[in-house]
Amino acid sequence: MSAKNDQLAILLYLYQRLADGDTRYCTIATIKKNTGLERSNHYLLALTDDLETGGLIITRQAYQMSGGRLFQITAAGYDAVESGDVPLSVDSAAWTGHFDLSEYQKSEIRRILGEIRVFIETAKLSNARTANALALIESAEKLIETPDPLWPEIMRLLRSPTLGGVAGIAGLLLSIAQIVMAAASSQ
Repeated sequence: MSAKNDQLAILLYLYQRLADGDTRYCTIATIKKNTGLERSNHYLLALTDDLETGGLIITRQAYQMSGGRLFQITAAGYDAVESGDVPLSVDSAAWTGHFDLSEYQKSEIRRILGEIRVFIETAKLSNARTANALALIESAEKLIETPDPLWPEIMRLLRSPTLGGVAGIAGLLLSIAQIVMAAASSQ
């Protein structure tokens, strides 16, 4: 079975859950059990990352599950299944996490992370929430400086609910995602 077929199986399962009235998020284990996809978790996470980038599903961290992720179909995903027009894309670079970003692209990401840092420092957040958000930004900054940055991991850090709730940074996070996606599509 191809990766696109696997993506479609995941999307159809999430569609059916919602159509049946189940509005809860589900786990990778639940997806595996109900779709018959007995592939590695890393493979399924790469496929769901692509579905999320396309706006067809939404994920959130599940801290009670040792950092696992939870999944649910979005309204756009639901409509795409309903209409039969499901735009699926599979980015094999996401499986390895290796993208070649130019030094300019990396410097733009560093600049944007600096802007996010300012938003966090000036936002009216609790001390703990500020420290957690700044730690995520610092981690992303350090990972970018590695010889072969793992962009999917960096993007997972930046999609953290800790950062998602800070007013004003959603557009900046989207800018980073667009830079990484542009680099991935030029591979």
